[in-house]
Amino acid sequence: MASKGSIEKDRSIIRELVQDPRQTNVALAAKVGLSEGSVRRRMERLVADGQLQFAAIPSAAFMGRPVHTLFEIQSAPGSTEQLIDKLAGMPEIAYVYHVTGQFDVIAVGYFASSNAMRRFWTERLGHLDGVMESRSVMVLRVAKRAHEWARDIAVTGDDESAWDAGSDPGAPGSEV
Repeated sequence: MASKGSIEKDRSIIRELVQDPRQTNVALAAKVGLSEGSVRRRMERLVADGQLQFAAIPSAAFMGRPVHTLFEIQSAPGSTEQLIDKLAGMPEIAYVYHVTGQFDVIAVGYFASSNAMRRFWTERLGHLDGVMESRSVMVLRVAKRAHEWARDIAVTGDDESAWDAGSDPGAPGSEV
């Protein structure tokens, strides 16, 4: 397990990258007080460990998929994992979550039109083995996206870090 100081150095690198992901390793190193080589090695490790990802995130509407929908799905006993795998393989579905509560799975999809969403829901999702019940919720407006939470923390700091809560922030399954 990495030390609290080492994790804080990694977090400082990530906070800087969230503010400006296109900066050079040299500029980043100067901001966090490490050598360029140390920053490069830490970033390579963070990427390899799945703690950091680099991605271009386009607007779904700009890419021709303005209809954003959440599907709440109750699976048949014993079929949740297979259902999750099927959903994850569908191009319309961007996120698949295994959740607690009345439903077992939440899937998020992006569609070209409400009619395309309706066809997906009734003709494809509704016919998947293991679906006992499903409900759709169309998103009217997105006030904040997942990657934006990290920008907020980078600017304001993280007063309630996982260390303060006594957990290991690098442990698998610790991300929410």
